[in-house]
Amino acid sequence: MEDVPDPQVPAKAQQRTYTARYKAKVLAEYEACDREGKGALLRREGLYTSLISS
Repeated sequence: MEDVPDPQVPAKAQQRTYTARYKAKVLAEYEACDREGKGALLRREGLYTSLISS
């Protein structure tokens, strides 16, 4: 049998990149939220708390 690659699996995962405008918008919104709002914001944006640092 031939070795046919699975078309559903990319050869290499792409790293996400964020623009400075997006970072500033998310950070400003994050700082304005309470604890529950911060969690909701991160879930909505698909981010992790490790990406938010001081």
